[in-house]
Amino acid sequence: MDIVEVLYSAVRVSTPLVYAAMGGLLTYQAGMLNIALDGFMIVAAFAGIATAFATGSLELALIAAVISSVLLAALMATFTFRFKADIFIAGIAVTFLAYGLTALLLKGVLGEDGVFMSNTIPRFSPIVLPFIADIPVLGRILSGHTILVYVAYLFIPVIAFALYSTRWGLRVRMVGEAPEAAAAAGVKVTSLKFQTMLLSGALCGFGGAYLSLAYVSLFANQMTAERGLIALAAIFFAKGRPLPTALVALLFGLATALSVRLPQVTGAAPQLLQLIPYVVTVLALVIVGVRTARASNKHGAWKFALD
Repeated sequence: MDIVEVLYSAVRVSTPLVYAAMGGLLTYQAGMLNIALDGFMIVAAFAGIATAFATGSLELALIAAVISSVLLAALMATFTFRFKADIFIAGIAVTFLAYGLTALLLKGVLGEDGVFMSNTIPRFSPIVLPFIADIPVLGRILSGHTILVYVAYLFIPVIAFALYSTRWGLRVRMVGEAPEAAAAAGVKVTSLKFQTMLLSGALCGFGGAYLSLAYVSLFANQMTAERGLIALAAIFFAKGRPLPTALVALLFGLATALSVRLPQVTGAAPQLLQLIPYVVTVLALVIVGVRTARASNKHGAWKFALD
């Protein structure tokens, strides 16, 4: 097994996780648990592949993917803020709506049941990075990806800057930590939450477009494969910080890449090794739970001592 090829694959596999994690992180910082990330991405994946097939334009396909995801995010925000629906229930409803709608459109518009692919669909070309491509080992890992891979990782410092170096980011974090105090200070709490939900949709739109147009160049029902939930696990594990969240997403990507490569080396059952990413996710959540419990116990001990 070539470890360099595994790391190259890990970067590719982790890209939709990074998009979803950055989108979910924005709503997390605003005090919302957005479990509709898979729904946002699956709608974007379908809109992207359908538009690319109809127009032959990757630019229009990307725009359609992002717009469709943002519209679904706006629908969820309307349910949550306008009609006061529970955000958890709204997220489940929106995700099921997205799965059902894309399956219906796949059959009704593209005439396929389950999977759609076509040789006429354009694909994003790999980019050779100047100078980096000539670096031994590192060049083989980082160079040769599509533009959407590099955009995903560029979003990480952009989001970190927006959250920690701008007034908007300060207000978002205020809303997430103390919404009543933020409202008393004149911050428009609902408006900021709505904004982060739309931005979450936009980022998931990129992730969905990557899945159908760059990663596999096809559309399949429920092809997001719970990546949104894995992205949420990365957010929880990294406590909502952009760079650590992206690193955890990359770790999950590495686990997925290993689950694909190991059967070729070990001869083990592929179905068994495909559990690796989910086992890593469960372990991450267990660590988060233990860490939270310890912090809670420590806080309780200090409170008892003060009393």
